[in-house]
Amino acid sequence: MKKLISILCVFAVVFSACSVFACAADAKEELPYENSQYFEIGDYSIHYRVFPAQGTPKGRIMMLHGFLCSTYAWRNMVPILNEAGYDCVLADLPNFGFSTRENKDTEIIDREDIVVALMESIAPADEWIIAGHSMGGGVAVNIAIEEDVEALLLYCPAPQSEFPRQMKGLMTSGPMKFIMNLFFNYGTRIVPLVKMIIYAATMDWKFAMDYDVTGVTDATQHDGFGGGLCEMMFNVKATQLDRADEVDCPVFICQASKDIIINQTMKDQMNGAFPDATAYLVEGGGHQCIENRAEEICKATLDFLNENL
Repeated sequence: MKKLISILCVFAVVFSACSVFACAADAKEELPYENSQYFEIGDYSIHYRVFPAQGTPKGRIMMLHGFLCSTYAWRNMVPILNEAGYDCVLADLPNFGFSTRENKDTEIIDREDIVVALMESIAPADEWIIAGHSMGGGVAVNIAIEEDVEALLLYCPAPQSEFPRQMKGLMTSGPMKFIMNLFFNYGTRIVPLVKMIIYAATMDWKFAMDYDVTGVTDATQHDGFGGGLCEMMFNVKATQLDRADEVDCPVFICQASKDIIINQTMKDQMNGAFPDATAYLVEGGGHQCIENRAEEICKATLDFLNENL
């Protein structure tokens, strides 16, 4: 029995490794999307996409996705914002989407600094509107504290805290990364499971059943996704809500009434940090309301931008 288990373990390792190498080879041969581009900085290759405004441009928005998401999450909001005159730039944060996965040899650069460098490579930072969903909202807040931006748009924002350092040895160990890679590479191939997660995130059964899960799974099955998450936990900068009063621009905060991902304490922390923000509640919406309630949210966003810029 022990010999059989050993053989199965070796087979799993080889099969997983082959899958990872195959994904990496395919990524070099073709881009994830027709408008995919890569921004190189230090050890990082950051995947991003540019969607130009229609007609006379009113401004440009850097859009940062949430945890386990990628540029795909903004697909339903972007056309509406483009039509309203806004250039949209969507970036995959490190370890997500099709951007670099961090490892023990990566010379770490803060996500905020990477995003600012990307913005400056496209246009001066003071011409940007920063938008962030969930985890991306925490990153967007930190950027708005340090940089001059025109507006800060937060959708179901999640303030982030530092992960306990005593857990680093376990979480970044080889066995843990192996397990995480296996889970995201193969667990996400169970379509009903993925659709159940989409339902929990949107609280919209029909939307979840019609969802093209490859928009999520292509990224989570790409190039050691789980291992990158293990490293990322100890590399992120905490959201500096104690410095929120340094944000010198109009702030829009959109929350969802049926969000089961962000608890009430986290909502109160974010709302309390920006008492003068324009608040909007998506009644009946879930955490991923930017996907299935895009039209409603864009209307509220554009009303805010028209009134404040």
